[in-house]
Amino acid sequence: MDKGGKRGNLIGKIILADFLEYRLEKFINFVQAVEEQPLYKKLAREGTIIRRPLFDAKILREESDIVRYGVGVLAKVKNSSIHYTNEYLSIEYIVDHEKLRRIINDIKLTEEEKKNISILLHKLRRINTRNQITHEILKRVVEYQRDHFESNGGNEVDLKPLRRIELAKDISNSDCKENSRGFVIDASRISRIIKGLSVITPQGRVISLKELFPTKRDMVKRYIKTLLNREEEEIYNNRRKMPYTDEELRIKLNDEYNLSITRREVAYCRKDLGILPYTKRNGYVYRSLLANFSKIYPFTILSVKNNAPVSPGVYELSLDGEMIEYPKSCSRIFYIGSGKNLKKRLLEHLGSNSKNGSIKKVVKKKRCVFRYLQVPQGWIREEKKLYNLFVKTYGDSPLCNHVSPKASEDK
Repeated sequence: MDKGGKRGNLIGKIILADFLEYRLEKFINFVQAVEEQPLYKKLAREGTIIRRPLFDAKILREESDIVRYGVGVLAKVKNSSIHYTNEYLSIEYIVDHEKLRRIINDIKLTEEEKKNISILLHKLRRINTRNQITHEILKRVVEYQRDHFESNGGNEVDLKPLRRIELAKDISNSDCKENSRGFVIDASRISRIIKGLSVITPQGRVISLKELFPTKRDMVKRYIKTLLNREEEEIYNNRRKMPYTDEELRIKLNDEYNLSITRREVAYCRKDLGILPYTKRNGYVYRSLLANFSKIYPFTILSVKNNAPVSPGVYELSLDGEMIEYPKSCSRIFYIGSGKNLKKRLLEHLGSNSKNGSIKKVVKKKRCVFRYLQVPQGWIREEKKLYNLFVKTYGDSPLCNHVSPKASEDK
């Protein structure tokens, strides 16, 4: 291939890579705009372009679910089948090449009209590619994580480690039609597709697609959460006097989950979860809720944009590595809040017009982190619950919570 051909090929891959990362709302608007074009309508009316649903793809008909969970939710898993939240996410376009050839060869067409046909077909190919890649990934992941989706509680520990490169290889090795598709599904494209997207489990929970690709270390963290929840229950019921040491956690991970891991790795995972060592671990009333929260992210504008969901829920703001001394114990947490749109709410705290001056002062002076818990309904009640538990556990409200949140029946 000549240099011009290679350059065009590279530009095409860059355009597709960017297109795969479109937010759902932007992608849906793109498809709508394409179908509103007079040229598309003409070719569709003549049967040159045929619009059809992807094989075995379905549409989520419960409108309340779509409204409640927001535009970042791609689909709902129901009986291991995939129900998309919008029909534009589950379609493909088939071109009748014989009819198209006759149209393009029509001497009455101007060069501009022929160019417009080429541009339209290129857009349709991009839509097809994104929808087909997304559908293939979802089908494979849902099948691989079947135990998780079928478990009554949808427990995180039911997930199996899954690397994106392994999924890409599995698709390539098992799908003999790859060449006829005209594109390859690799680890990079999987990463771009799942970025910022979520699905609804059969139990009604919203989970990030990224959560369905846990590493071994992710699984270790989840098992540690499970063990520490057990620890809290045993201490509460007087079956245990002291928290687990890192060495005891290491032994239990090996005995109960067949995970060979060093004590140092246990300590690293525990610290990454924001959990204190056993000598300082206190406040089990509040910390028993750890298993429900997301992982910890830096509290910066870029990090919030990349990691916070647009769905409702509650969140914690904490110091990164430093402790705050409260009457009963120490904690890194300095604020507990909630919002209908977690991403928007967290960005408001980082904006120049933030109404909470205490948070602005802490963020300006200290490195901070955040984590969140998605709550589709009743997020203000959940905030009130967490606030009360924090006060009960640590003897005072979080440093930057100046007033107690008011629970609402609607939110």
